[in-house]
Amino acid sequence: MGKRGTQSRRGRARRRDHEGRRPALARGGFSLTEILVVLVILTIGIVPLSMVQSRARRDVTTADHYTQAIALAQSRFEQMKGAGFGTAAADSGQAGQLRWVQTVQNVSFGLARIGVTVTWFDGRYDQTVQMTGMVSMR
Repeated sequence: MGKRGTQSRRGRARRRDHEGRRPALARGGFSLTEILVVLVILTIGIVPLSMVQSRARRDVTTADHYTQAIALAQSRFEQMKGAGFGTAAADSGQAGQLRWVQTVQNVSFGLARIGVTVTWFDGRYDQTVQMTGMVSMR
C-alpha cells in the first residue's frame, strides 16, 4: 500500500495506453482553430507595420531627393555669385536625375538677379527647388 498510496500526479501523467501512447489529454499540440486565431492576430499586426515601412521608405527617398537638389542648387548658385556681376551667365545641365537651370536678369544698372532652379521627377510629379539672389557690381 505504501507505493500505491503515495503515487504522485506526475507518475499518473506518464501512463500510456496499451499501444504505448500517452492519453489524448496529455499529448501536446494545437487545434486548427487556435492556429487560425494566431494567424489572424499576426496578420492584423503585420499589415500595418508593412504599410508604415513602405511609407517611411517613400518619405526617406523624397527627403534624399530634396537634399540632393538643395546641394546642387546651392553649389551652382555659389559658382554664379563667385563669378561676379559681369561674368554671371545663364546655363543649364543635368546631374543624375536632377536637371538645373541658371538664370540672370538685369534689374538695374549694376544689379542683377541670379537664380538656380533644380527639377526632378519623383514618380508622380515634377518637383522643384529654387534659389534666387542679387549680385551687384561692387
